[in-house]
Amino acid sequence: MEPLSISGPTGALQAMLRTPLIAGGELAILCHPHPLYGGSMHDAVLDLVGQTLGELNINCLKFNFRGVGASEGDFDGGRGETEDLLAVVDWAGEQKVQSLWLGGYSFGAHVVCRALPQAPDSSRVLLVAPPTAAMDVPEPPASLTVDVFAGDRDDFVDLDQLADWHDARLHIIAGADHFFGGSAHRLRETVAQALSRRGTRSVVFDLGASGSSDIASNKDRMIGEPFSEAKKPRTEAT
Repeated sequence: MEPLSISGPTGALQAMLRTPLIAGGELAILCHPHPLYGGSMHDAVLDLVGQTLGELNINCLKFNFRGVGASEGDFDGGRGETEDLLAVVDWAGEQKVQSLWLGGYSFGAHVVCRALPQAPDSSRVLLVAPPTAAMDVPEPPASLTVDVFAGDRDDFVDLDQLADWHDARLHIIAGADHFFGGSAHRLRETVAQALSRRGTRSVVFDLGASGSSDIASNKDRMIGEPFSEAKKPRTEAT
């Protein structure tokens, strides 16, 4: 990994680039979980997604939002973090990246969705556990290729709301919670399979151990107290 410092709206943003950039190549920018609950670019789920992309020869850049690690500034509830992501997108454009992917996990997925209207040229979008039951996560524009990955035991994800998103491909991992404890291998396999597909909307169920692919019946198992900026969830993957 190559350490980088990218100019952001409130100062330098700490970043790591998997391999040196090649003009005209592909780059995926990955956004980390909630800064107030230990989220950073070193998050284990984000690392898993980055490793999977790397195995498919897609370069990855991870960065810390303002106020995290060596990134300057203070937490801004998603507003400033969206500006941070857009600054990194602008930086990637200056590097002559031909194909830009955006990805995020949990709060990072929320930030990606907020940024998408201002990043319409994104080639592909990967959203892992977007917290639709806990935050106001905008629906991605229908013009983009979007894959969404979520567990059916995730207290912070409203699967019914995700299923209503138009033109997004929803991949449900049975038995997985918000932090994919014990389900990391299935998340990795599901991401790899999804990246090999192109085309129109589909809902893909990883039946796993539960054997159920009914969103409505699974919803009862995922109801919990959603987190907000004022209330900390049980834990956060790091």
